[in-house]
Amino acid sequence: MNTRIRPEHVMHYKAHADSFFEALPIGNGRLGGMIFGHPQKDTIILNESTLWSGSPQDSDRPDAHRHLPEIRRLLMEGRNHEAQELFSQHFTCQGEGTMFANAANGAFGCYQVLGSLRFFFFQATSFSHQSGDDIRDYTRELNLEEGMARIRFRNHTGDYTREYLCSCPDQVLAAHFTAKKPGSIHFAVALDREENFETSILPDMTLQMTGRLHDGKEGHGVKYACHVKITAVGGKVFTNSGRLCVTGADEATVYVTAATNMQGFLGRNLTDEVAASLSEMDAAKNKDWEAIQRDHLQDFQALYQRNEIAFAKPRDNSGMDLKQRILEYSPEKEDHGLIELYYHYARYLLISSSREGGLPCNLQGIWAQEIQTPWNGDWHLNAQQELYWLAETGNLTECHMPYLELTKELTEPGRRTARAYYNMRGWMAHTCTNPWGFTSPCEDASWGSTTGSAAWQCHHLWDHYLYTCDKQYLEWAYPIMKEAALFYLDMLVEEPERHYLVTSPSSSPENWFYDEAGRRTALCMGPAYDTELVRSLFEYCIQAEKLLGRSKEFVNQLQDTLERMAPIQISSDGRIMEWLKEYEEALVHHRHLSHLWGLYPGFLISREETPELARAAARSLEVRGVTTAGWANAYRLAAWAKLRDPDKAYEALTMAFRAATCQNLLNLAFHCDETAEEPELPDIAHNFYPFQMDGNEGHSAGIALMLADDRAEILEDGSMRTVIYLKPALPKQLSEGYVKGLKLRGGFELSYSWNKEGAVEGLLKNLNGNSAMLLLQGEVIAESSRRGEIRITYSA
Repeated sequence: MNTRIRPEHVMHYKAHADSFFEALPIGNGRLGGMIFGHPQKDTIILNESTLWSGSPQDSDRPDAHRHLPEIRRLLMEGRNHEAQELFSQHFTCQGEGTMFANAANGAFGCYQVLGSLRFFFFQATSFSHQSGDDIRDYTRELNLEEGMARIRFRNHTGDYTREYLCSCPDQVLAAHFTAKKPGSIHFAVALDREENFETSILPDMTLQMTGRLHDGKEGHGVKYACHVKITAVGGKVFTNSGRLCVTGADEATVYVTAATNMQGFLGRNLTDEVAASLSEMDAAKNKDWEAIQRDHLQDFQALYQRNEIAFAKPRDNSGMDLKQRILEYSPEKEDHGLIELYYHYARYLLISSSREGGLPCNLQGIWAQEIQTPWNGDWHLNAQQELYWLAETGNLTECHMPYLELTKELTEPGRRTARAYYNMRGWMAHTCTNPWGFTSPCEDASWGSTTGSAAWQCHHLWDHYLYTCDKQYLEWAYPIMKEAALFYLDMLVEEPERHYLVTSPSSSPENWFYDEAGRRTALCMGPAYDTELVRSLFEYCIQAEKLLGRSKEFVNQLQDTLERMAPIQISSDGRIMEWLKEYEEALVHHRHLSHLWGLYPGFLISREETPELARAAARSLEVRGVTTAGWANAYRLAAWAKLRDPDKAYEALTMAFRAATCQNLLNLAFHCDETAEEPELPDIAHNFYPFQMDGNEGHSAGIALMLADDRAEILEDGSMRTVIYLKPALPKQLSEGYVKGLKLRGGFELSYSWNKEGAVEGLLKNLNGNSAMLLLQGEVIAESSRRGEIRITYSA
């Protein structure tokens, strides 16, 4: 690696946070906190991943399948609008569904904030003095490599340091306060929530908050408990007016634990949330800060330090306030350290919000400040799967597991939905799901009718195998994939014009077209999205059947069906056709790129294998435009990188900083005018948009694609052959740098550096004995066919 180039891992600020969008996130996959860092009156917004309102519900219409033939007949006759009206009446969910993303008090429920831990600090000799007029040399930082936040400042009484972490080994959020002058630590702590809470002080001076959320029915929803305990060196710990207080301490440690009794199909499924939280508190408080910090660092860095990128920097901006860097960003300034931070931050967020055995990260990871979280803080089973695009290539395969477990757990409710709506085998899911296993169509036909979700979920299952080459895992995953394939085998119907097999009914998330009568419509048959997903699922199942030595009869059935399915089509103006027919688009610059799924994250379109389709995909991207929601901009970045267009990819990357990034680097999910080619950009200095973590992960996956891409093929003997493309879309602005620990399909790990003269030097680790060929600008520069390491050297 180029030791001259030092990567950035620290988010640095010179003022406390004024809002959630400047605060610093910490998390252990289940517990989370947002650190504001105010010297006098501070707040930590607390989260717990299983704190969901709502409850299990029977949302499938039992007689929906009786209306399927008529909906299909209308679609066959080109009467899409009438079919959509019938769908809305008889084929949406039973009940209120997601309540248009406002289900805090509905049965669907929503992810909610746990509460606010409020600190009242008194650094003066007088316990009551709260003035902050004399604060000097203030710094606030999030060290991504350590998974720790720190606040430092001084006033007339001395120097103060506050440190914060969220430990996975100890299941505790901990804060440690020290001062240069002994006896200078004075503060009080309170705990509250906007609704549904009671606080008390237990006899052993533990602050307790308990409550129960609404279940959308009788009011008897999930119960939760949160506990706070303080230990101090020197001074005194006492209680006053419902608060825990410390005075005259040399140092103090605050411990926070929490638990719920959520009985969903994922998570810990505890029955006594109070006992669980107190048990974890008892274990944590018996360890001092140094021990908790040591175990946290060992656990966190074992994941974080596997992968890193760095670029040569025209100027050192690392000492600047990060808020200032983001607000002043422009492509001309070339703040390459900001790109590094963004990439490292995405991996940090995934580690902090998605751990084995827990729930997968939701649309906001685990960090929310509301009772009614944006989009219910649920799992969207379309493009929001960007949340896990970086997991494998970013060398965090363990963090992918909760999402793969989610897919498995959707099979049982998905079977019921497949029977109720389609009277078919297998399992399926529609657009949104929650911890209660919601798989029904949502309440609005235009966006709730999507049928490709199960296939996309299975793409994650198969891709995990391609990276790990773990046959034992494939034995677990393949039955899930096969059941989804059975559903699609039953669902495909022959359309009347060219007799292709297509899905029906469905839609292209979340887009609209004009029917023959000029009416805006979404319901259709055979959207490109479904065609690409189902084709891919069948191909995956064929390969898995061969690897596992299963049914040749099933392989033949899949192959015969593939031959009859609709192909990916190109429109008269040279674009990938989004629908089976060449409809007029209602929203030309729509945020979704559903019809380009086969380009990315799928494997059906590439510049090397299908150049004509690749050109059509590029034309589709050009027409869609560049100004869009943050997560959708991330999709554009990844798509341009897959098309080997470094200039367009870099343009999308710069758009992320110009229009879709908060002051704490979280992604903004704004929606703009999708009929305008150049709508007004949002004002990120005065943000009023919610954040979605999928944009962080998606943009960073795109950055990784600039540096390396791969294509894996299963050979007849069951081994894998991987073609690796080095620097496939690296922009000229990033002319020197290195990447280490990038994972590739076939069980490879890549580290290499490059310079502005075009030279490359690095190492490829072959972890599974598969074969690989490395290409740079079309030239083979290295090959590997057995376990071990090979050197990579190339001079332009």
